[in-house]
Amino acid sequence: MDGNGNIVYDVYDDDDEDDEVVAAVIADECNATEVDDFKDGGCEHVQVDIQGWRALSNGTFKENFRMDRTVFQRLIVVVGNYLQANGILQRRRTPLDLSLLMGLWPIFNPDTYRSSGKHFGKSKSVIHFHYVRAINALTNLAPFYIKWPDAIERDCIKVAFEEKYGYPGVCGCMDGVQIDITAPLEQAQRYVNYHDRYAILVQAVCDNRLLYRDLYVGQPGSVGDARNFQRSPLSSSLLLREDMLSDNEHILADGAYTLSDKVMIPYVNDGHLTPRMRTHNYVLSSCRAAVERSFALLRGKHRRLKKLPMRNMELTIKHIVASFVLHNLIILEGFECPVSFVM
Repeated sequence: MDGNGNIVYDVYDDDDEDDEVVAAVIADECNATEVDDFKDGGCEHVQVDIQGWRALSNGTFKENFRMDRTVFQRLIVVVGNYLQANGILQRRRTPLDLSLLMGLWPIFNPDTYRSSGKHFGKSKSVIHFHYVRAINALTNLAPFYIKWPDAIERDCIKVAFEEKYGYPGVCGCMDGVQIDITAPLEQAQRYVNYHDRYAILVQAVCDNRLLYRDLYVGQPGSVGDARNFQRSPLSSSLLLREDMLSDNEHILADGAYTLSDKVMIPYVNDGHLTPRMRTHNYVLSSCRAAVERSFALLRGKHRRLKKLPMRNMELTIKHIVASFVLHNLIILEGFECPVSFVM
């Protein structure tokens, strides 16, 4: 998050495009409003009852799209207003609700574009077109849904953490998570992490509601959490901006980060910890587990994040940001995560 409160993500250039969706990408970049089915090689399509998708029960809809129908209706309004304000909905050949259903399916499910198209009777390029439009819209809406808490919100967060665990002054919990990806065609070794897998590093700060308050995406998996934090705008903002955290306010992190007056970490266990130090580490770790639960909830809803089979780094990063935005949208609309996850 930069000084203006915008979500920041790094993009390492990769000129490769998935060969199966080049036409859809070009159409999207030209501000097209639709992709014709016949552009996908003239393949024959299966007839699908679109009204059946709209008539799904709330339970079945939530099972497939990981959100309540009420949240989806809100999403239609939010995304529709954004697309209309930016002149993207000048011609509506596909109803917006159907467009979002096709765009959200590859976000929540690990299907290929071809298999996703079978669910809606569309070609893979059409599915990709609506998918790209959805993640572009959600990425641009990220600053409205992933925001650093103001003073009043921080007071509520501090009270919640202290009442639950007894650790004072906690305004958020920070950690990094590795998102496995397909090997990029260029500079692939930069993305190899300590598990010998290709990955992108994500740094996030969440509050007691498992709501993400800061997001930094795009560093290769070979970068450690401490270095990633040093490169993030959050690091400089905590030093330069007095409105980020007041006196005696801080965020919690694990031992991979560097101790400061704004970032609290556990004592290093060198075998000589006092009982008070061990108690501090226990309480801090219990409190900081909120960010681990948030990552578990995110991966549970967005199964595709277990490994993103994409070579286009820009779309990969936008997909990740869109997933975090949807996570926050579901919580902000009142449909909280399971009781076992919430403090």
